[in-house]
Amino acid sequence: MAAGAWGEGPGAAAVEVLLAQPRVQAAYRHGSGLLIEAELRRSGRRALVPFVLGYTQVPGGKPVLEHAHAGAASVTITAGGGYVFLSDRRPGPDPGGYGGRCLWQHRPHAPREPRLVLGAPDGVVSYAAAGTAVVAAVWMRVEAGCLAEDGRLRAADTPERATATLVRGDLWPRSAYHRPGEVLRLLRAELLDGDSAAPELLELHLEEDVRLTGEVALTPDGLTCAAGVARFLPGGHRRHGLLLFALSDPDAARVLWADEDDLSEPVASGDSAWFACTAERVARPGLGPRQETVLVAADGSGLVRAAPGHPDWLRPRAWSSPGTLLCVGEEAGLRHLWRLRTGDGTIERVEVGGSVQAVSARDGEVLCVRSRIDLPPEVVSLPADPPGAPVGRPRVPTLVTAPAAAAAATGRMEKLSYRAPDGSTWYSRLCLPAAAPEGELPVLVWCHGGPLLSWTDWSWRWNPWPFVAEGYAVLMPDPPLSLGYGQQAVERGWGRWTSDVAAVTAAQVHDALTHPMLDAGRVAAMGASFGGYLSLALATLLPSLRLAVSHAGWADFAAVARVCDLHWHWLREYGTVDDSPAYRAESLPLDAIAPHTRVLLSHGCEDTHVPAGESRAMYRSLESRGVDVELMLLPDEAHGIRRPANAAAWFRWVLGACHAALGSPSLVKGSSSR
Repeated sequence: MAAGAWGEGPGAAAVEVLLAQPRVQAAYRHGSGLLIEAELRRSGRRALVPFVLGYTQVPGGKPVLEHAHAGAASVTITAGGGYVFLSDRRPGPDPGGYGGRCLWQHRPHAPREPRLVLGAPDGVVSYAAAGTAVVAAVWMRVEAGCLAEDGRLRAADTPERATATLVRGDLWPRSAYHRPGEVLRLLRAELLDGDSAAPELLELHLEEDVRLTGEVALTPDGLTCAAGVARFLPGGHRRHGLLLFALSDPDAARVLWADEDDLSEPVASGDSAWFACTAERVARPGLGPRQETVLVAADGSGLVRAAPGHPDWLRPRAWSSPGTLLCVGEEAGLRHLWRLRTGDGTIERVEVGGSVQAVSARDGEVLCVRSRIDLPPEVVSLPADPPGAPVGRPRVPTLVTAPAAAAAATGRMEKLSYRAPDGSTWYSRLCLPAAAPEGELPVLVWCHGGPLLSWTDWSWRWNPWPFVAEGYAVLMPDPPLSLGYGQQAVERGWGRWTSDVAAVTAAQVHDALTHPMLDAGRVAAMGASFGGYLSLALATLLPSLRLAVSHAGWADFAAVARVCDLHWHWLREYGTVDDSPAYRAESLPLDAIAPHTRVLLSHGCEDTHVPAGESRAMYRSLESRGVDVELMLLPDEAHGIRRPANAAAWFRWVLGACHAALGSPSLVKGSSSR
């Protein structure tokens, strides 16, 4: 295939197959059937469309689609064979001032005519439902009296209304915590058989510097609520806690702040006694974060560490019984399922054959969405052990459905290890064609984002297999700061992104290039967010690198930290911007990028994590030095690239640059040139 003929090669065909697949997000047992939340590419729609898909289960056969709700997500199973969900569906020809997503109730006797439960002018942000109670987070005007006499919310924006906004703490006029003239408030509604009753505004008396985050959970008896809150502190610092209250007495709500941890992701136990939460240690320069599972008493009277000292950063996802909590945690390149018995602290790993992306439990069954780098997301079933069942009993997951099987990897994957001079060992995944190539393969080094992530899952955005189909080898390193390699890997890289993380990554790449199938003279590096930064760092450390591709990356640490919405994260890792020398010490010297290295920069103009001005600044700096640099701006994207057409354009641009910089890939034996 001729260099640059990206639109005609096997990689292009693989990308089209990839973009056409349903992207499974979550799965739930619904009676004897199955509910799946998925994102689908639809003709005429610029963005992926979320769907709730209802299937009947045929014994011994594949699930059969019975009903579907478009623009829908966030399912909660209710009594009587129904469920509730969020959707951008409008309530008839007269939407009545409702905007964004509304909360709907699916009724088994009228599957195509869900009943409206709750709407709001700017939509329902999130909700929790249990029994007949629903608590929803919605945007409401800051001033009192937001509910009209009929119970509907008044719209915040009118044509003559000013949108000028004084900000503090979070310096963006629209964020997860506030909008012009609006804040998140909680409403209570009821799931009734007849017409919907007017919602009730829950009067919660929060301190002036405390905001709701939108996280909401209800105990199964429908009596007690846990809501996430954030406190904005001087200097840009932030803390996260839980607001706990009985629905019958919201005036008595209390906020729980853990002394050393941020609390988030509450999941109520089956007996309504506890909320399991993720507790993240409040990091500081020199001391990295650590995540673990804690149990918070529903009345706020206590907090118990459920698995103290566990190395795999366990985070709660579901309860399979009142005393059995299901958690996920990374270990060596997979996100495992863990079963934690809260009574005696016993914990065991449950094999599911991949990385767990979502978990639900109901009626003695656990459903998991699993994937791997080489396995598209699929749904599997496991038995939920009853209380008192012996620990360690083998369980074999049963495949329920694999909607994206058509995109399955066509190559193979090896695990590489690099032993550093200090005795530490670091791992990478190497993706290769299934058949032996005719010659050495050009190499694409892919750096993951985060940085507190690792290469564990199938990725729709950073999927190596179209590039492997095109004839490239893809190397995916897990350097320091990657999860799943113990707390020491986090502490090793904390606050030392360039001096340590980038240095170890460069050594991993250098060592991997001794592989007999790889061409050490034809190498590119690429990544997004932290991975974009790291690809540029490799360009400063590996003079032979021919191409560096950075999406939403950066070079100037202080410039990004000062203005981004994650300023508080930077403070924890590097300290105050104006006082800490680490910002300057760890920033990238762009003049160290060799003039022969081609650089591609891309950025979403709506990005708040890494504002697009950083890529503009890097482009100006590199271009003025004569570096062959290109900049792709995506006006309608934020931190990632969500729109399929934009993703396809990015793939074409990058693979064309790979052909130009690295030459035509070696053809696999037995393949034919196009």
